Amino acid sequence: MLDAKISQLVADYGREVKAKLAGTGEPEEALRVPIEHLIVGVGEFGGKKTILDGEAHLTELSSRPDFAVRVKGAVVGYIEVKKAGLSLDPSSFSGHNREQWNRLKDLPNLIYTNGSEWRLYRGEPQPALVAQLGGGPLDVAGAALTPDSNFAHLVSDFLNWYPVPIKTVPKLVSTIAPITRMLRTKVIEQLALETARVTAGAPNHDQLFLGLANDWRSLLFPDASDEVFADGYAQTVTFALLLARTEEIDLESTSLYEVGQKLGADHSLMGKALQLLTNDVKGDFVPTIDLLRRVIGAVQWAAVRKNKDTYLHLYENFLAEYDPELRKATGTYDTPHEVVDQMVRLAEEALVTKLGKPKGFLDPSVTTIDPAMGTGTFLHSIIEHVAERVSDTEGPGAVPCPARSPNSLRGSSASSCSSARTRSPSCAPLTCCAATRPSRPRAECACSWPTRCQTPPQTSRQSRRVSPQSQRASGRPT
Repeated sequence: MLDAKISQLVADYGREVKAKLAGTGEPEEALRVPIEHLIVGVGEFGGKKTILDGEAHLTELSSRPDFAVRVKGAVVGYIEVKKAGLSLDPSSFSGHNREQWNRLKDLPNLIYTNGSEWRLYRGEPQPALVAQLGGGPLDVAGAALTPDSNFAHLVSDFLNWYPVPIKTVPKLVSTIAPITRMLRTKVIEQLALETARVTAGAPNHDQLFLGLANDWRSLLFPDASDEVFADGYAQTVTFALLLARTEEIDLESTSLYEVGQKLGADHSLMGKALQLLTNDVKGDFVPTIDLLRRVIGAVQWAAVRKNKDTYLHLYENFLAEYDPELRKATGTYDTPHEVVDQMVRLAEEALVTKLGKPKGFLDPSVTTIDPAMGTGTFLHSIIEHVAERVSDTEGPGAVPCPARSPNSLRGSSASSCSSARTRSPSCAPLTCCAATRPSRPRAECACSWPTRCQTPPQTSRQSRRVSPQSQRASGRPT
């Protein structure tokens, strides 16, 4: 029954394509509607409500694929249509086709087709599956067009796509970078379209992205070009969603506005940015942002963050995949942690032997400032160094809470923290963090005693020195 139904759908498709190609329109455009009917038909036969959102190309050289495909409301992938008879071998591409292929090839679920040949790509240079419709050229075959044994399998696999769990940094960046890049392209093209509308007499206040770009310049970067704003927009949305996953926020069942609200409790800037940048977005922006949400929603942070340097190298690796030239222009190259650790050791040696600070970075009079902190590599190393030193000299768990930390660490963007657990026969594991450490779950970063713990463990002198803020948080008298 399946074979008969697919064969009938392909015959109907062949009949429609032949009629379209006999017209006066562009050969590639003649394939779009028949392909939409074919894919929707296959989806409905499989019990899946399938919708193909036509991507409105704002310029002739747009790198967007022709369709974003939704199944039961969720974006599953993209389809790029080439004119009948054009080779789909990437090595044969040139000019715009080659540039477009280089931008799209890393998408997690992508079909390339010229109407007869169909190639399914899954983020790899080689196709995962290839199918062919036979029976002659599309402008001749008509209802005689027939599918090979792979066609139904290919379309079914495409429509049944679900994000693969992401457990490593390389897989994470290789998956999200091309989608972020596509989002940037959409913003650039939308700004061009809105600028043309204003030139033609449309009111400025009706142009969403021109308004966002102007606000971006007013509040953050006065000299930012449209391209710089588009890049900032795409990266901000991506990393706000990544931050939400580190907080274990369910992205698939939560609206972007609600995600922003949940982030706001501890990451107010990123939460508000996500809300402002996505609140009124609609049209063909929605599929790309929704796909980004689905992919990031599959990130398994417990596995990703097993490497202690995950957060230090994530952005560098992302830029290398997303835009290598931007990485060069911004000088985003992390110093190897082995070098950083030695520089921290030498700096503390100078504090102790030359500057009269016997406790080094731990001395209450020492403040560490990193005005160009990047991903916080140096601050991270200093905090870990201080935590290890305290643990060695005063016992495990002897790490002060942030409000009365003897050493201030200040950077221009992200915070880091040191943490240590305290165990005693009468008390559950405890943690006291100097800030929100991305590498640890939120539940492990509370500077308070659990209610089931009758008295704090007395493992050392330092562990008894708890800040007034911590005492109030735990209900203990100050």
